[in-house]
Amino acid sequence: MMLSALGLALHAWWALRWDGLGVLNPSSPIGEELPDSCSVVVCCHNEAPRVAGFHRALRPALKHAEARGVRVQVVAVNHGSTDGTAEALEALKESSGWTVVHQARTRPSKKEALEAGMAAATGPVVVVTDIDCTPLAPEWLGLMLRGASAKWDVCVGLSLPGRGVGWLHVLQQLEAERSAQKAVGAVVRGRPYLGFGRNMAFTREMWTRVGGMSSHAHVRSGDDDLWLQEAVAFGARVSTKTSVSAQTASSWPSTWDGWRRQKTRHVSASSVYPVATLARLALPTVGTGLLAAGVVHNPSGTSVLCAGSALLMRTVTFGLFLHQAGRPALRAWTLLLEPAAGLFRSWAWWKGATTDSTAWK
Repeated sequence: MMLSALGLALHAWWALRWDGLGVLNPSSPIGEELPDSCSVVVCCHNEAPRVAGFHRALRPALKHAEARGVRVQVVAVNHGSTDGTAEALEALKESSGWTVVHQARTRPSKKEALEAGMAAATGPVVVVTDIDCTPLAPEWLGLMLRGASAKWDVCVGLSLPGRGVGWLHVLQQLEAERSAQKAVGAVVRGRPYLGFGRNMAFTREMWTRVGGMSSHAHVRSGDDDLWLQEAVAFGARVSTKTSVSAQTASSWPSTWDGWRRQKTRHVSASSVYPVATLARLALPTVGTGLLAAGVVHNPSGTSVLCAGSALLMRTVTFGLFLHQAGRPALRAWTLLLEPAAGLFRSWAWWKGATTDSTAWK
């Protein structure tokens, strides 16, 4: 009984404090003016087939921002590509005025490409995304820029999977949406730790203050998370944008093995997270373990009620977050699949710790 009660208490505390409900309160429009200029940095490695599509998808957002007085520079970094990426980017340099950086790949890390992009970027505010991402609305760039410098130094946006079919896609959606919920909740409670390089903005002043990626350049992964955590340590004000119009849709691997390799890279960064962050993130797992132990040790109606109440709270808060992010709230039922997602994460972690590379591409 005590085990179940303690497990329920942990889940209740987490659901009420860390599951992102605080952003339901609208923010004040004061200080949310757009900057005069910005840079959009996108890194590429062997992405020739995606270049033209990304250019078409980005164009409405560029036009919308420029119509509101924002001068936008697009910086594309060709990070050691061996296909036709260089030629495709050069064509856009001629036709659309993009800034193109060709960089030899000395390290299989996106940090190297990001630093090259930042060296070429001229805007006081930088938005980073990936070439396999699509802005969901023309307002995307303007929304990500609002309040820069005046209200925030770093803005964490969301990038959730685009359309797909099958159980692979269902689990990918669950994994992405739960990660987004955790990231938003941490920002709301003043403990940001998770950013998404597919949709993130920051001021050049903060990038310079942190020193770019220099302090964790030896870690292949974690280019967004580790930089964000360091920026917070330097006093960064962190905001988040969850509306659909501020999101990008991202392409995810179409095979289980491809997704596992992607997840291996993401999980590998957590080994260098601060101990306090790792301890906090472990609390829901501890709570679930206590609930399971309580039901097995004493399978009474009270233990089952505690376990059911914990699941209900987590499902309700997840559904509220999905609604806030413009996703169907009823899809919160997929939370029942979290044990399967947990096994997948464990597999990805084990492969990363034994055989798999954590190169970004």
